[in-house]
Amino acid sequence: MAHIEASFFTSRFEDEEFAQKMVEALTEAVGSVLGEDAANDTAIVLRPVEPSRWGYRGKLLG
Repeated sequence: MAHIEASFFTSRFEDEEFAQKMVEALTEAVGSVLGEDAANDTAIVLRPVEPSRWGYRGKLLG
């Protein structure tokens, strides 16, 4: 079983289709590498993160 956790800026979730499209795309990616059985047994968690809590190159982005 694959378990994937991915974090995105909260603004991504304003698009009502974002989460569904991302889950589908990540599941398809698992299937393309590990096979259909693995894709069917994949759990995905999408986490929203405020830019003020996201660090990049030693600085907070928000």
